[in-house]
Amino acid sequence: MKLNKNTTTLYLIAPANFASGEPFVIHRLASRLTAMGFNAKMIYIGQQASTDPVHDFYKHFKIPYTDQITDASENIAIFPEIYSGMMYQYKKIHKVIWWLSVDFFLAATRPKPFSLRRFLGLKPTVCHYDFKKEPLLSHWVQSHYARHFLESKSVTDIYNLSDYLDAIFINKLKERSFTNQNKKNRIVYNPKKGFNDTLELIRKAPYIDWVPIENITPSQVRQLLLSAKIYIDFGNHPGKDRIPREAAMCGCIIVTNRKGSANFAEDIPIPDKFKIDFIPGKERDVIDLLENCFTAYEKEVRHFDSYRKKIEQEEAVFN
Repeated sequence: MKLNKNTTTLYLIAPANFASGEPFVIHRLASRLTAMGFNAKMIYIGQQASTDPVHDFYKHFKIPYTDQITDASENIAIFPEIYSGMMYQYKKIHKVIWWLSVDFFLAATRPKPFSLRRFLGLKPTVCHYDFKKEPLLSHWVQSHYARHFLESKSVTDIYNLSDYLDAIFINKLKERSFTNQNKKNRIVYNPKKGFNDTLELIRKAPYIDWVPIENITPSQVRQLLLSAKIYIDFGNHPGKDRIPREAAMCGCIIVTNRKGSANFAEDIPIPDKFKIDFIPGKERDVIDLLENCFTAYEKEVRHFDSYRKKIEQEEAVFN
């Protein structure tokens, strides 16, 4: 459909007063649409009547919000996959599902062991997209993992719309040289992801400097990653994750598993030797790989040059 800056309103749906990677991407899209001259408004889910629904992290975007979607053919509603069931309330508006996290969708749509409607033999309420043909519906995917998932469900009308990193991870880092002199033998990790596997490595190699990313600002994350030689992530990869890209731009060697988007070279384009199948009892093999990265850092980090180049171009691709 053609957008008219004078008559089209774009509604972007996000959880109220909640900060994480997905809501951030949605708010930034709203900000970019506004900067392009379009009328973009947020719709917050779970908003309390007496509470400001805009999380402090997103107030600087200054995006107007409303609690009503005007169901008109000239408008567009953009739903993240976790709120995809909402689209069935609207008949005239053009609907978009933006697939930012396949794994969150799968977790939310697992059958419940018991429900009153199932007990009574009633048809379940549609809470999420059911993959049936729907008029006026398009799909945006943030990752190749999401595209692969939709194609496996015979979904068509799929368009790529990824995201990009903040300028603090791009502008000042393009010409930075990554050497042993400005890096420590340090491994950074996200304690919210794959921590059990990471903990086994920490127990086997307590002499290594392991530093979690927690309770720090984006600027502090940047400084921490700039100090380290390695970033590991053995958790789920529900979409094209942000922190591995930030770490790559900060000169870290990235080591992941093969879960979710990490299994796709289009999403995390790093050499296979840095994508490991974490097997209990084989921790020593992983530690040997990490220690080799310390020793041969200046050689190994060059394997990530093309990844960094791709990350630098993401904003231009987004626009």
